[in-house]
Amino acid sequence: MNTKLKSLLEELKAGLQSRHGSRLHGVYLYGSYARDEESRDSDVDVLIVLDAIPSYAAEVDRTGALIAALSLKYSVSISRVFVSQRDWTQGQSPFLLNAREEAIAA
Repeated sequence: MNTKLKSLLEELKAGLQSRHGSRLHGVYLYGSYARDEESRDSDVDVLIVLDAIPSYAAEVDRTGALIAALSLKYSVSISRVFVSQRDWTQGQSPFLLNAREEAIAA
């Protein structure tokens, strides 16, 4: 993992921790950057694990400014997905199975 990506993930995790506190269970990189297959146009795919997600839209709103600021600072598009702790550990959807396989903890 390059230094720029590592710094981005560290800042993202710190920002999420300040917004979610003990509700935050993990931040994971997945997708092309996790597989070391990124191209110049790749986005940074991040999976955010929370206790529960009562309102997905509220989580998107809560993190919008942070994601926008980091995207501008690091000149990269950041895509985020929110997953409950239960789904992260027990979910069997193809997406979750694949994400767990390639996930790199931030």
